[in-house]
Order: sequence, then structure tokens, then C-alpha cells
Amino acid sequence: MKSTVNRRQFLATVGMGVAAAQVLPSNAFSESNTPAVFSGESPKFWIDNRFANFKTPWRKVHLDFHNSKHVSKIGAKFNTDQWGDQLIAGNVDSIVVFAKDMHGYFYYPSQFGPVHPGLSFDLLGEQVKACRERNIAVYAYYCTAWDNYLADTHPEWNMKRKDGSDWRPKAGETPGWTALCLGNKDFVDLMASHIQEFVARYELDGAWLDMAEPIVPECYCNECVRQIKAIGKDPLDKEVQRAHQNKNFLDFHVRMRDLVHNTRKNCQIDFNDIGIGRVSERAGILDNIDIEALPTDPQWGYFFAPLHLRYQRNFGLPVFGMTGRFVSSWADFGGLKLPQQLDVELASLVANSTRCDVGDQMPPNGVLDPAVYHVLGKSFGRIKKTEPWLRQASPVTEAVLLIPNEPLDRIRQQYLMGITKLMIEMHIQFDALEPEMEWERYGLVVIPDELMPDEQTINRLHLFIEKGGSVIVCHNGGISKETSKSWLEKYGLMQQGQSPFKPAYLVADDNFVSDMPGYAYALYGGASQWKVQSPARSLALLGEPLFNRSAEHYTSHKQSPFDHVTDYSVAAVSGKTGLLGFPVGQTYFDKGYWIYREVFSKLVKEVLPNRLIETNAPLNTEITVTYQPANSEEKRPERYLVHIINWSSTRKTPQHPEVHEDPVPLSDIRIKLNIPLGNVSVKTVFSGEKLNHRQVESGIEVNVPKIAINEILCFEI
Repeated sequence: MKSTVNRRQFLATVGMGVAAAQVLPSNAFSESNTPAVFSGESPKFWIDNRFANFKTPWRKVHLDFHNSKHVSKIGAKFNTDQWGDQLIAGNVDSIVVFAKDMHGYFYYPSQFGPVHPGLSFDLLGEQVKACRERNIAVYAYYCTAWDNYLADTHPEWNMKRKDGSDWRPKAGETPGWTALCLGNKDFVDLMASHIQEFVARYELDGAWLDMAEPIVPECYCNECVRQIKAIGKDPLDKEVQRAHQNKNFLDFHVRMRDLVHNTRKNCQIDFNDIGIGRVSERAGILDNIDIEALPTDPQWGYFFAPLHLRYQRNFGLPVFGMTGRFVSSWADFGGLKLPQQLDVELASLVANSTRCDVGDQMPPNGVLDPAVYHVLGKSFGRIKKTEPWLRQASPVTEAVLLIPNEPLDRIRQQYLMGITKLMIEMHIQFDALEPEMEWERYGLVVIPDELMPDEQTINRLHLFIEKGGSVIVCHNGGISKETSKSWLEKYGLMQQGQSPFKPAYLVADDNFVSDMPGYAYALYGGASQWKVQSPARSLALLGEPLFNRSAEHYTSHKQSPFDHVTDYSVAAVSGKTGLLGFPVGQTYFDKGYWIYREVFSKLVKEVLPNRLIETNAPLNTEITVTYQPANSEEKRPERYLVHIINWSSTRKTPQHPEVHEDPVPLSDIRIKLNIPLGNVSVKTVFSGEKLNHRQVESGIEVNVPKIAINEILCFEI
């Protein structure tokens, strides 16, 4: 079969099943909104062509501007033209500016107030004017459930704990999130009046609502208790409380969306909230998605966004990934990254088909720091240069990481980020989906440590495996949620319980790792006990110490040494189904122990031998694949893009975040894209170099001479 035919061949997904193969014209992506699944001699992969419809800006600044009553002067040095020209110097194409901050102060002459006492002019109006004159999209920030002024002047609107206390600061404490209640109609009505006022008054592209969620999923204020009792339920029941708070949360979203859309045509609304519900539950009421995740802040780190954007980009909405110019996090005045640090962070965002949002904080005097916009100008300049290769580009993915269908505040996300780290280091192209979503379109399904599938998901997994799909199951992912028994028994994998030892040991034979002798590797997070019988085979066995370290039994400085091997398996394979009998995601997140990556890699090679990307790039290289349809207006041919990001960091102390300020260039990187493209030319976007390529089996192979920070390979058809 000709390679050009293979490229166009696809399996159209219908419901949960798969229809017969069909052949599409090469421009099918640009003409249709129907997603397509591809298969053939190349690996099975998925392209969501809804990305081709997005026209959202790429280079946004979130300009924080929270000022308490202790800041006496606001905007004393503000100059409209200088302010706007600084944005141009920073290559900014969109910005979030402030209507009302977390202290409760407005930055325009609101009829409601209070306007910040140190402000003497319409700051918001002047900022909107500057943006309009420079063709910069502008969104007005409004802080919702965090408002110190309203919390003090309307204490009845505050969320309450069961003991009657609220979240206002005690004597001597610095104020934090004051946690107003979205269940209070008077409070929500007032917010609606605020938002309608500034959306109607100013020529805005959007209203940007922050903290639009309950601080916790329980509120015992008089109004919430009354509402819950009115529907005949118990306000002391935590699940009843959660459902009530989630309803308040979703009702607020719907009301504010309708308000903004009806007040100003083509004005979008953004909600910056994780929420107590699932994103899938509210995607239909969103205009786009913002993922607040400043990687140098330890509450997020460098693997929160890679997980979440691979999940949240699957709802047919534009997604903004966020970083900051700060050394640490918000309000880090005086903290400033070098351009090369921002370069690698932004390159990773756009490589995953998400937009860039960089956090800044304007000083009270209203002057944008020239040094900040010098850095932004360089980093956003690189993004601007690559936009012809970013517009309408969709991720190309071969695998899916299933994530729990639970609200995010109920998920211990570290084990998911550990799997994310593993899959990125192995250069696997993947999305993250809830089990109820449509994951049969991928070639590989990964079930993480603590996701115990329900019977419906198990039945779908069995059918998926029957049809040739590959599955890797980690730890308790092999246990049925309903029966607490193994759902893998038909594949020869029986779960017998949990090992009583922590750590346990992975006992490897000689040559399990290259030419190394056998060794008992510590499983720091413990292990589960799996018996293996035909047709499965074990790759490594479970070892145990003589005893757990305790006051009664101990030796030396730390854990007890390996003592004996058991007949349980910690790594096994059965056809295209692989099993890891230990919490690989959590322990890789905690320890980064190379053996966990090695054994995960062995399973991937067993169950998914043909992958989209083959490369000699090192572990710290992130590689993603995107697809751009042909576009006659831009005179753009159909093409695939391979993004290569060099996450080269310096050594760090335990106290400071990773720093990517002095990247060591990559050299002679081999990239093989396993998609049969036929007649194709390959060039690098940044260096503009045409590369010699080789057709190798079902793919195209090239060597990239040098990559300093990032590069994009363009495979034009």
C-alpha cells in the first residue's frame, strides 16, 4: 500500500465503537470539525482537528495589580502611551488588566465602589484605550470570592466553618482568601452588577473572573444551611454539602457567562478556577480554559501543567498555559527570570498546542518595568516568529493516561504527575482523559497507580484489548473498584493483596538492565502482590526484607536490606497488556529512581513496539508532534511539526526551584517520525535549515545538527 494512502487512512470513531476504515482527502482536516483516528502500518494516532478553529491570541500577559489600603498612591507615574508602547516592546498581543482586586478596590470610577483611595483617574479606561490603539486584546480582571472589603462590610456573606468561624484573619494575621459564599443571592447579584457595569462601559475582549469557586466544599453559613434543609437534606452530610457547593459554583458560571455574552457581543468570559467539580462537568459553559500553574512555585512545579494541559485541551476549547516572570510566584517584586528560562517554559506550552500566559505584577505607580518587558520581548518574540507553525496546529497523540473522574481537590495528583514525567521522558505522545471519555482512539492506555476502574470501564478495556489495543496497568489499577479483585485474571495476572513491607524490592536477573549483574532494587513506596500464570510472563520478581524497620526491629541507618525473593511478580506482560506491581507514578515523582523508568520502558517496548517518535535525544528533552492542515489563505501546505525542547537545567539546592538559565546545546539529535508521508521536505523553523531525510520503514528520519533551547522540525507534504 502506498504511504500516501496510509497517511490518509483512518478509523472514524462512532460512540464507543470503531467504524470501518475510510479514505479522506488531504484537506479533510481544514474542511471538517469531525475528529479523526488514523491507523495503518504506522502507529495508531489521534488528531483533534477542532484546534484548527481557534483564533485566540498566543502571547498574553496577566498583569496582576492587587493594592491594599496601605498603598497610598496608585498610578502616580502612569502614562497611557508609554504603558501601551511598553507592551509593544514586549511583543504582547493580549493582556489582563484590573477592574477589581482581591482587596475589594476598583480601578475605574465604579458607581458601586470602593475605588482605591489612592487612585485619581480611570486607570482601567486608559489601559483599555492604549490596547485598542495598538490592536492588543484586553480582558478585565475581577476578583470574586476573595474580597476583603465585602468580607468585612457584609460578614453574613462569608463562608462559615462548622464551628461558625470564617476565613477572615484573626488578630495579628495577614489577610488571605476571605472566602465569600456563592450561595448568597445578594452577594452574587452585586457581583453581577459590578461585572455588567465594566463590560458595558469598556470595549473589552473579555471578563476574567478569578477565585470563582468555594474555598472548601462545605459551608455552614445561614443561607447554605437554609437552602440544603429546604430540599430535605442534611447540611451536616459532607457529600450533600459538596453537591450544594458544586451547584452554587456551576450556577454562578452559567449566570456570569450569560451576563457577559448578553452585555457585549463577542466578549468572552474566563474563569480561573480549579473548582470542586470536574472540568468535563463544566466545559460546555466555558469560552476557553486557563491553567494557572507557575512552575517555580512549589505548589505547582514543572509537571502540574504538562499533566493538566494534556487533559484540559480535549474539550474543544482554546487553552492557556501559564508561567510567570517571577523567580518564585505572584507578587515576587524584584524577581525576574532570564529570557532563556522563559523561552523553554513557553516552548513547552506551544508545543502542546496551548497558548502562552505570562504573569507579571505592575508596581503601584503604574509603570511597567522596562527590564520585565525586555525579557518578555525576547521570549515572546520567539513565539511570534513561530506562530505560522502554531496556528491551527493540533496535537498528534498515540497514548492516553487515564485520570480519576473525581474533583481535583479529591485527587492526590502526584502519582499522576509521576506517570506524566515518565511518559514525557520516554517521548510518548499522549493525552489524559477521564475513564468515561473516548479513549479507544489511542493505541496505548495507561492506568495509573490508584485508578481502580469500574465495571463499565473494565468491559471497555477487555474489548479494547481484544481489538489489539495496548494497556499498561500500574499497581492498584489492576483491581476492580466494585469487587476489589483483579480484573486481569483472564490474562494470567492475579492480585493477592499488598506487600506488608515498605520498602519492598524489585529483584532483577543479570542483564535486566543492559549488561549489569542482577540486583534487588528498592521499591520505596511498597508493592502489591501479583501471581503470574500462562499466558503471562514475569519480567521481575518481588523481593522482601527480613522485617520492616521499627522500634522493635531495626538495623543500620535506614530500611532493612533485601533478604529473600518471593514468587510474586512486580513486572509482567501478557500479550499487549503490561503490569507494574508497585506505585510507579508516586514513587517516581518522589524519588526519580531510574530503575522505575527502566522497567516502565521495558513494558512500553513490549506492548507498543511501534511509536510515533524514535530518537536518541536525552531524557531532559521534551518532544511533541503536531499537525497543521493546509491553508490556502496563508499559502501553507499540509504539514507535521516535531517540537524539540531542551530542558537543560543547572544544579540546584534543596530550597530553590529548577533554573534553566544556561542550556547545554543538544547536538546531532536523530528524530524518526513514524508516519508514512511519502513525498516530503524537512526543514528547521528557527535555523531555517533544510535537512536531508531518509525514508526508513514506515517513517521519515532526520538528524538535527544543534538545538540550543528549542527547535521545530517541519515535515511539509
